[in-house]
Parts: sequence; structure tokens; C-alpha cells
Amino acid sequence: MFKQWWHTALAVVVMGLVACASSSESSEQNVSQQKPGQQAAAMLPDITPSGIGLDACIDAPLTGLQSNPLTKASINPVALGSTSVVTNQLPDGVLRIHYQRAGDDYAGWGLHVWNQAGDAVTIFPTWDNPVMPAGSDDFGVYYDLPIQNENGIVGYLFHLGDVKDHNGADQFYTLGNTREIWRKQNDPNTYEENPDLVNTTPDSDYLRVHYKRYASDYDGFGLHIWEFAGGQDIDRSRLPPGIDIGIWPEPVPFSEPMISGVDAFGVWVDIPIKKYSEGARGFNFLVHKGVDDAGKDGGDRVAVFASGYEIWLLQGDNTVYYQPPRGSITTTEAKAYWVDQRTLLWPRVDGAGEFRLYFASQGGISAGETIANADGHFALSVIANEQLPDELQQRYQYLNKPYTVLQLQNLPEVFIKRVLKSQLVLAHFDSDGVLNDASSVQTAGVIDALYADAAKNEQLGVKAGNGAPQFKLWAPTAKNVAVCIYDQGNEGNAFAIRQMRQNPHTGVWSVQGLPNWNGKYYRYVVDVVVRRLGSVQRNLVTDPYSISLSANSQRSWIGSLNDSALKPSGWINHSIPSLAAPEDISIYEMHVRDFSAYDQSVPENHRGKFKAFTNSQSNGMQHLQVLAEAGLSHLHLLPVNDIATIPEVGCVQPAIPDAAPDSEAQQAAVFAVRDQDCFNWGYDPLHYNVPEGSYATDASDAAMRVREFREMVQALHQAGLRVAIDVVYNHTPAAGQDQKSVLDKIVPDYYHRLDDRGNVANSTCCANTATENAMMAKLMIDSAVLWAKEYQVDALRFDLMGHQPLSAMLELEQAVNQAAGREIYLYGEGWNFGEVANDARFIQATQKNLAGTGIGSFNDRARDSARGGSSFDGGNALIANQGVFNGLYLDNNGMGSNNVNDLLWHSDMIRLGLAGTLKQFSFQTFDGSQKRGDEIYYGGAPAGYALDPQEIINYVDKHDNQTLYDINAYKLPEGTSKHERARAQLLGIAYVALAQGVPFFHAGMDLLRSKSFDRDSYNSGDWFNKLDFSYQQNNFGVGAPIAEKNQENWWIIKPRLANPNLKPHANDIAFTHAVFKDLLKLRNSSTLFRLRRGEDVVQRLRFANTGPGQQAGVIAMVLDGENYAGANFRRIVVLFNIDKHDRSLSIAGTESLPLTLHPVQQQGADARVKAASFNSGEFTVPARTVAVFVQEN
Repeated sequence: MFKQWWHTALAVVVMGLVACASSSESSEQNVSQQKPGQQAAAMLPDITPSGIGLDACIDAPLTGLQSNPLTKASINPVALGSTSVVTNQLPDGVLRIHYQRAGDDYAGWGLHVWNQAGDAVTIFPTWDNPVMPAGSDDFGVYYDLPIQNENGIVGYLFHLGDVKDHNGADQFYTLGNTREIWRKQNDPNTYEENPDLVNTTPDSDYLRVHYKRYASDYDGFGLHIWEFAGGQDIDRSRLPPGIDIGIWPEPVPFSEPMISGVDAFGVWVDIPIKKYSEGARGFNFLVHKGVDDAGKDGGDRVAVFASGYEIWLLQGDNTVYYQPPRGSITTTEAKAYWVDQRTLLWPRVDGAGEFRLYFASQGGISAGETIANADGHFALSVIANEQLPDELQQRYQYLNKPYTVLQLQNLPEVFIKRVLKSQLVLAHFDSDGVLNDASSVQTAGVIDALYADAAKNEQLGVKAGNGAPQFKLWAPTAKNVAVCIYDQGNEGNAFAIRQMRQNPHTGVWSVQGLPNWNGKYYRYVVDVVVRRLGSVQRNLVTDPYSISLSANSQRSWIGSLNDSALKPSGWINHSIPSLAAPEDISIYEMHVRDFSAYDQSVPENHRGKFKAFTNSQSNGMQHLQVLAEAGLSHLHLLPVNDIATIPEVGCVQPAIPDAAPDSEAQQAAVFAVRDQDCFNWGYDPLHYNVPEGSYATDASDAAMRVREFREMVQALHQAGLRVAIDVVYNHTPAAGQDQKSVLDKIVPDYYHRLDDRGNVANSTCCANTATENAMMAKLMIDSAVLWAKEYQVDALRFDLMGHQPLSAMLELEQAVNQAAGREIYLYGEGWNFGEVANDARFIQATQKNLAGTGIGSFNDRARDSARGGSSFDGGNALIANQGVFNGLYLDNNGMGSNNVNDLLWHSDMIRLGLAGTLKQFSFQTFDGSQKRGDEIYYGGAPAGYALDPQEIINYVDKHDNQTLYDINAYKLPEGTSKHERARAQLLGIAYVALAQGVPFFHAGMDLLRSKSFDRDSYNSGDWFNKLDFSYQQNNFGVGAPIAEKNQENWWIIKPRLANPNLKPHANDIAFTHAVFKDLLKLRNSSTLFRLRRGEDVVQRLRFANTGPGQQAGVIAMVLDGENYAGANFRRIVVLFNIDKHDRSLSIAGTESLPLTLHPVQQQGADARVKAASFNSGEFTVPARTVAVFVQEN
């Protein structure tokens, strides 16, 4: 039986190869002539390597569409109102909106546009600079909007300044049916054909609504209907008794007593309407069941009588069809999923009819009335959903349901692997053989099923040393791969090219070079089918596993990180500062350029570079060494890997004018060169494993950046600081064939997370990576291991970590600890949003899921209560939303809250933060109830979510959003003195320093750091990100911040920048820095501030002054140190007086205790705290002061 089957399969292979070698056109002709239901021979594509010449190693000129943003300046002059027609064919990738006004009154009328749902529109005009007409015709004018897909809802408004058409109501159009619509002044109707050319619409008594649900689950679904205006549209008198429109709990049913029925499409209902000739025009409706939003199928929709009196609706599709809909036939969008060797899933496609998987080795498949230009196809059978294995059901739980499960015949693995190197189109034919739908296929699942287990242990990239280098590239779907060798990093052509051979089990292409290639540069040539283009592309690309690069990331470097020349003197086995427990960590967040760009004590050629950290006598390094001596354990560096947006050679510095503190001139100068200057935060990783070249003294020397990064790490270790680095594995700067795309040019559609049409998701900002796919997870893990092992970094901070699977993070945690031979602390942003939100695709590494893992996440709960408001506030909310430490209730700025309960609720959030935001910690809340942390709610989620203190990163200031000083400058009353502003800053710092968990400080927050109110300084240049380690100024009042992110708030910002009373004196800066050191010493003086386990916090920490009878404005924390290792005190009492007046508080049980002010504060820099006192159970604490009292052992 097996032997006979194998002979048959072999015959099919041979037939396919012969057919492809002769004429794929004639082969496909035979296939396409077959009737649905007949089995077609699957003729496999010929993938025999054709050889790649040396000319493939030369950069080709960039080709393709150039962006053409619609601005006033780019519009060709048109004679608006002319009777002649300007004939302009609708371009691809454009939504055209025609507009007609009475009297040809178009002067100044523009279009404001936004994405109401989805991301189709790619132009985002400001209100003052709307999209202007692209042309005119007999109807009126038209606006052309560039779109990148035909999904979602486009919102728009016609306006002339602040005068709006359509009574000012937002207008919407759901994409999918057409890319051209017509609108008339004051007419609520959206026309999908020119209404001036349509014959007079006849009258009708009914509009028939067809509705299809794929699982035929129609029970309870109906139409919620509301009319356009004035009751002119629905003839309610002809509705059956008991039926009416506009009643949400009782939608108009698709069943009796309505005139209704069932047909081959689904169900239908006739809605009685009034006459078009008497003013009836259409109606609005929603399909839903039940009374809540969960029962909605899609959003608001409109039936337009002028377009027809019969409409068709599909489950999960917001389009209103005026003809029976076919599927959205496409060869480039990928709506179907190939999930393992035999199984494909196609959401929301009728399971009746026939399914075929077409393939074409060189691409070029077309789809219209049928499928053409394919090499062949496989017939697929439909199986029951419950037959899908649990593992696949879990991995694809996010798919729209229901989905049709399709199964390939049982073919040899070699067949499948060859087909995956081809263009793929899955087609659905109805029972009459008519092509009903077609889609390309997402293949990450089957690629993992075929290759991941074998490939996961491969050492990818270049392996070099004394002998011949070996190259390995994972490219399972590539048709051909070669490596190009260059003598220089950026100049000259390749002097050698060598074909690579693919391991059929791993998908890895490899080749061994020559010994004299060491120290040279290389790139890969990859021939691969690109689904979005439907053709084979030859890509010249760097290695995603590069260990170093030439300047501006042009070519990968052939070398070994074990080369002694790349290791500074003493690198091997150099001493790393000790760390007893993760709870002992404290972190100071720094950007490499911020550290030294303006530090005159640093040699000029070291400023803004890794080397600046090796100048031990510079102002910056002296600053860090002092903090390390006070107890700081880690320096956190913003991204230091290869960055896509910083020119590594030839970057320019803006000429900043000497202008007023509130002038716009400074930001204009920065903005003019923002993409050519030397600054960017760096959250746009181009190569994950390579130090950034702009931070090296010579970016053109690939070895230099490696050696200098190690010198920096070694210098920081010698200064007593461990090193943490920011890693950004959640996205890449680009995908597809973009110039800054790497991964997608090697294995298209694999490394990035795709939506339900195969578009790359970008909820993180850019092209989201898919670490749920095995080899993207491997890349992340391999990269983290490299930084921990080869560069001896001590901690990794994960940008948008919630977009990673928790399982991948736990695997990474184990791998880096094993590779480094010590515990590497992991922490990151556990935010829950985007296409992965609420564990939609996998169990995420989010705040709530990290409990018990030991991985830290940033605590936004207490952050918001401390600062006030949220990260997204604008306008008056920036002032009105005061926080606990900047005047909430107790020092009202004139716009803040007068409700004491607001202060009490936020004070409870600070208490929970001081207790490590533990889910199991219990205390009396302001309403008198006793609650655990996970019983208190923040934004709809449990406020307490950690199980261990090391899982919490406490902060009130970091690189994102306004600095703490700037946020306080919004919220504190403007008359607040400079010294009191410094004290308000220190209240926030003290919370972070003394809370259970890991404290995280933004560099310069101890220096009252300002960015002149810039809310997002990621690309604001050195000027707005300046640090001054001479302690003379804090960078407040250096001009209005960059308009792009801040202009809408300039009206609030500018008067404050111009106010000299808001700019601190040098002595205020020095004072804040000195007290910050005292707070670090306080934290390090006792393990009671660094409790080792969640159970320790529950047992040893309690709060006084809680509940409804508390004294508002005083937070009192008591810590029990009896028999606790490293406590050094029997008891510690911490009191936060956040008021602007002195406060006294009695704490029961302390009357007889011998409590004194902590020695650090007795001898410290703050004279005011020395006035704090304790007498027979009563504590007195001065205004805006944190006092720590101790009972000696």
C-alpha cells in the first residue's frame, strides 16, 4: 500500500517538474478546464537553483511608487466650477471623495480626514491645513486620499475654517465596496455612483435586507433602525403590530411577523418605506442581538434608496452591498491561514462548494472570473472544526469565527516545502463552478510546523575566527541564496560571491568561505516570492544575526566576538558589582547622548559616545560614581543596538538661535534637521545584535563599536554600577520591501504579526514582530543571550513587553541566566493593548500575567496618582488633574479638585505602591473597607497585580512623557516658590526610593530635569534632552517644545516658560541632588525597604492613618524588622507629609517606643526634615517632607 502510494506521488513530482520546465501556461490551462469536484494533478514548481552572478551584489536603484502627500502646494490648478470635465482616472491606492456645493462655492473648502476604524488613510491633515481638492469635474471638486488598504472606516468633514457642512456632523465611509463616493452640500446621503447621472430613482414600497451568518445562528438578531431626519423614510404604519423602529432591546426581526424568509444566501426581511418621490432617502441601521455592545455585528450602517431597494449584509463585514456579494477576490491579501502540514483555515467563508490551493513558482497568478497563470493546484477537503487539534485552536483563537477548516491530501513533506517557495492563492468555487472568493495565504504556522523544531538549535549568522568563516541564514521559503563578500564596508563592489545550500530539514542556507574573508564585509542575495507583489524578488540584504556592521548599516561584518582585539584590557573575568537579591536593584535611566553631549569635561570626540563613560573624572561619571556610593545599583541605557534613524556618519547639529525662553525659534531649528541630526531615542531597531555605530568614535570601523561598548560596560562596572539595556524586540522600523526592512526580505510575512488580511500590524508604532512564531522568538532569545554573555550586561528592559508571549519571556529568562552564569534581571512595559490585548493571540507578558515569574513591570497605578492625570492629558486637564505630590486638594491651583475623597483614593494608590502593588497585600481603604490589592481597581483592572516585590518597577518619571519637574510646573500653583517646587519633586522621588519593589529614576530627575514641557522628546534633538552635570541649570525655558507633539498645548506652555519664577536656581538643583543621595542611602540602610518576598511585605508592613477617619495628606508606613536579616533596625516608621503645612499624627502602639530620626536624615542635606520630631506616640513632620524614624536594635 505504502509502496504504491509513493510511486504515485513520485509520478506527480516528475510530471510537475516536466510541466514546469516546458510550459506552465499549458499546464494551468488543463487544470482550469477541469470542473469543480474533479481532482487536478498537483504539478510542483521547479525550484532548481539557477545560479547568481556577481552583479547581484551591486545595489540597484530604488524603484517603485513615490509618496505624494496631498497638500495645497501639490495640487495642479483647476478651473473650479468650469463646465468642462477634467478627466482623471481613479488611481490605485486612492479613495476619491467628490463634493458638490451650490453656486460652485468651493473657494477654501477643504477636507479634514482621520481613520475612524482601521489604518487605511495615510494622510493626516491638521484642522488649519486640510486636504484641498485634487481636481474638478462636472459634478464639482474631488479630494484624493491615499489609502494603504481597503479596510475600516474613514472619517471626514468638509469645512471652511470653522464653518462645517452637514450641520457639523462627522461623516463616515466604510471601505470595501468602492473607492469613489459622491457627496452633496447638506445632503446626508453617501452615493457610490454619481447621483447627477443616475436616472430618477423609482418609488418602492419596501427595501429588502438580506443577512448571512456563516453558522446560521440567526436567533435574536435583528435591525435597529433610525431614520435620516423627520420621519420621512420608514412607513411605520405598515409595520406589524408590536414591531417598531428605534427600540434597542427589540430590533426589527428577520422573521415573522415581518415579511421575511430564507433563501440560499441567508435570511431576509422587507422593511416598509415611504416614497422616494416624496422625500424618502434611506435609513441608518445596526445589526445586533441583546442589549449590550457584545451583541453588535459591525457598526452603524446606512441603506441609501438611490443605490437600490435590495441590500446584502455579511457577518463581520460592515459593507452594505447592493448586489449579491462575492468574496473580496484577491491574490495579494492573505485572509486564509496554512496552519500545519495538511490544514488550512479560512475565516467566514461558506464551507459549501470547492476549495483549491493554487501555486506558481515565479508568481504572476491572477484572479478574476477564474484563476489564471498558476502552475497547478491542490484540491482541499472540508473537515469539521472540532477535528482541529487543541494546540492549533489555541494558537489561532483570535481568528474571526466561524472559520472553514480545509485539509490537504496526505502529501510528502517535500511537496509542501516546495510549494511554500511559490506564490499561493486559495480559491473558493461555488457549486456551479463560479469563483466566489480568492485569497493569498498566511504561512507562519505551517513553516513552524515543518522547520522550527529542527532549526531552533542552529547557530545562525557568521561564525568566524582563525579559520574559514561559515555563514548560516534561515530562509526556508527562499528559492536561492548566495553570500556577497566585500573588501570594504561602504565602498567598492563585491569581490566574491558564493552560492549557499539549503538544509531541507532546518530551512537554513549555509556555506563556508575562505580564511582571508575574516575582517571583510558581506550581504546575502535572497531570491524569494513576495506575496504583496505576487512575484519573485531578488533582495540584497544584511544579516539579521549580524554582530557588527559598516557605517549606516550597509554591510554585515565578518568577525568573531571572541577575538582578543575586540576585548579591552582586563575585560575577561573583570569584576561585576555584587547583588544579593533582585530587590536590591535601583535603576537610573540614561540616554547615551544625553549623558555627555553637552559635558565640556568630556573630550570632544567622546561626547555622545560610549567612550564618554570611560572618562572617570568627567562631571557625568563623577555624578554616577557618587550615586553608586549612595546605593544606586544599575545604570539603564536607552536602546544601544543598531538604530535605523540616526545617521552614523555625517549627522548635523542644528544652529540654535539665542531666543526667548518661550520662543518657537529653537524648536524650529531642531525640527528642521531632526532626521539628519545625531539624536533619537532609538526605539527603531534595525539590527538587534549590533552596538549602534553613531555611539562609536568611528562608525566605519566595525570592530570599534564592539570594543568601545565593552569599554563602557567595564568602566561602569568599575564605577560600582551594573548595566541594564533597553531592548526593542516588539517591532522593526519597517517591513516588506522597504529600504529599512531586513527580516521581511528574507522570509516574507513570517517575522511580523499580520492582521486578518495579511497587513502588518503596527499597534506598537511600527511593524510589529511576531514572537509567537518560533524563529522570531529564537531571534529575540538569541539576541538577549548575546548581550548578556558577550557584552556582560546585567539586566534587560523590554519595550512594550506585553506584545511578547509570556512563554517566550520565560524561555528567554532561563536562556540568558544559563548563558551568563548568573541571574540577569528582566523587566519591561507590561501594557495590555493592540491586536494582542487581553491574551487574544497568546498569554501575554503583561502586568497581570507576570505575577510569580520574577519579571518586573512598570507600575502605572501609583505613577498616575503621584503625578496626577494620565499620560494622555492635554489642555486644561494638564493643570486640573493634580496628583498626590503636587497639590491635589491640599494646594489647589484654581482648577484642581475640591473633593477630599479624590485625595484619599489616590493616597490609597500610593499606599498600595509602597506595599509593592501586591495583589495579596490587604489594608483599610478610605471608604472603611478592608481590601486586598487585587480588590482595588484601577482603570477597570485590579490595582494590585504582583506577587513579589521584584516584579514591580516603581517610577514617577522616565523618558516618556513630560519630566516630573515639568508636570509639576503645570500642576503646582504658579506662585509656588522654587524651593517648594524642589520639595514637591522630592516627595515623588521619596515614594519611588522607599517603596517595596525596584525603584526606577529618570536621569536628571535629581537635578530637577526639564525638557521645557516636551511630552515626547524622542526626536527633539540634544537641545531639549540636555543634561547638565555641573548642576547650574535644568533646561527649563529653552524654547517652546517641538510643535509636532506639543503645539496644541503651547497656549498653556509659553506663559509658564516665560515665567522666571518657574526656573530653579542652581542651589535648588544642588539641594535636590543632595537629598536624592540621602534617599538612596536610606533605602540601602535596611532590607526593610527591600523586603525579599511578598509574604514578608504582608507580614512586616502596615499603614497607620487609613480609612474614612484619616488625616488627609499624611501617609504613615510602619515596618517591622524584628529578626529580619539585614533590617538593622527593630522598627521603621515612614511619614509622608504632602501638605504645604506642618502636620502632627499620633500612631497607636508607638507611645513607648524609643524612635529617633534616621541617622541619614540627622546628618543629611535637608535642614527641614531635621525639625521632625517624635514624642510619646505623636509624630510632627514639616511641610512637604518625608521623615523616617527608626528604633535601633
